[in-house]
Amino acid sequence: MTGNNQVSLVPAKAQRHVVENLFHYYVYELAAMGKWPCSAEGVYTFNASLLDPHWQRDDHWPYLIYQDNELAGFCLLRRYPFNPERYDIDQFFIIRKFMGSGVGKAAFNLAVKNFPGRWQTRVMLENLPALKFWRSAIGALTQGDFTEQIQTDDDLQMHFITYDVC
Repeated sequence: MTGNNQVSLVPAKAQRHVVENLFHYYVYELAAMGKWPCSAEGVYTFNASLLDPHWQRDDHWPYLIYQDNELAGFCLLRRYPFNPERYDIDQFFIIRKFMGSGVGKAAFNLAVKNFPGRWQTRVMLENLPALKFWRSAIGALTQGDFTEQIQTDDDLQMHFITYDVC
């Protein structure tokens, strides 16, 4: 909840095209940190098949994030493939217009409270704004009871923040 506005999560199983559309903006936001190129056609591309598990598996949950009735982003949750006993924020994106407004924190709280248990959030080493957001959001949710370490996810070094949600 931000001010008088209501933040909500809507399951996106029937809205894959909306998540894919937003994903171009997500890649754009991350491109500076990952040093990813823009295509010759002027778009930041991604391999859409990487999203397939969110629409094919029962242990993956895609959501759209709304503030009131306005689309504000998406979150893709899953059981972590390398440790299925742990929930994972696979991808999380808030449209720039809503950054800093509390929408992201509210959406995060709604998302994880649907799945009590052991959680983790992974953040690219270079993504310092996201790291600051996640430390704040997770810290507020857990009263500071979380751990953070650098680990390898596939072939990428990342911050792994682990915490419990009751």
